[in-house]
Amino acid sequence: MFFVQTACAERPKQNPREKYCIFWGYPDNYLDHQAEEAFAKIDEVLKGHKPSQKENLSREMALISLDMLLHDTRNDNTPIFRSFINKRMSDMLVELAKPVKKGVKVYKAYNDGFIIKSKTATIAIDLVPGGPGAQPFISDSVIYGIASLCDAMFISHAHGDHANLRIAKAFAAAGKTVIVPKGLWTGEDPNIKQLLVADSAVTVPFTELGMSLRILPGHQDDMYNNIYVMTFKDGTTVAHTGDQYNAEDLAWIDNVHKECKIDILLLNCWINDLERTVNGFGPKIIITGHENEMEHSIDHREAYWMTMHKYKNLKQPNVLMTWGESFAY
Repeated sequence: MFFVQTACAERPKQNPREKYCIFWGYPDNYLDHQAEEAFAKIDEVLKGHKPSQKENLSREMALISLDMLLHDTRNDNTPIFRSFINKRMSDMLVELAKPVKKGVKVYKAYNDGFIIKSKTATIAIDLVPGGPGAQPFISDSVIYGIASLCDAMFISHAHGDHANLRIAKAFAAAGKTVIVPKGLWTGEDPNIKQLLVADSAVTVPFTELGMSLRILPGHQDDMYNNIYVMTFKDGTTVAHTGDQYNAEDLAWIDNVHKECKIDILLLNCWINDLERTVNGFGPKIIITGHENEMEHSIDHREAYWMTMHKYKNLKQPNVLMTWGESFAY
């Protein structure tokens, strides 16, 4: 059997049949449009099915569909992906400006970043823009808009997916306190305050914000990792574990619940010895972070479906959130 190759004109870079949804010969063009349609539908479903203590099938499927898009590296750093995450974060910024009259509201930013808003205080934790330094995922206007609505920022540890000096300096320049672990950003600004005692708990009064802060001496392996336990004026207590991952620390984590009555635990989804750690903190509700860190390889972009699987047998409910979402407690 013989095949004859016929001459043909060079294919134009732009698909002239795109508006008719004909993509034959343009596979990349097809995949871009598929991602654009999928991101839009995921956003629509998630807005119609808010985070709760009991997931429903529609929401679970939307999160799993998002996993699939975010584990396809062709979508990394594309305008379609950036538009999706910035739209969600911009919507969050609008909500963040509204007052909280009772309890606290927890907003999920990128990666392990959270904002906790009470009636008297709004605290950002591990707020980063994501992405390469020159081309962050989240625009400056959104990030600095969030910073303008916060009263303080806490940084858990020195890794770049949790600590961003440019953002910290913006907080500090506005006269807002930034608390960081020992050894991070020494001498950068008087408003950037290090935890000076790294091997014991420290209590920091924030009477002007109607809250108190207890800092527990955690570690990611050998790196200092502050665990922040925040108690707000109405008594609601929220703890953020950063990237806590150290077997030796489990001995004192076992007893945290005896000293701190934690309502909400903001927990890195891949924490070591999950059940023991959760029992040590003894929270009423868990909200996980660190899913789909886009600067990791796909085998270390912890998927939402993985969190669903790992956390389903815990006695405490896990409120699973993605970028820009919030949960009122």
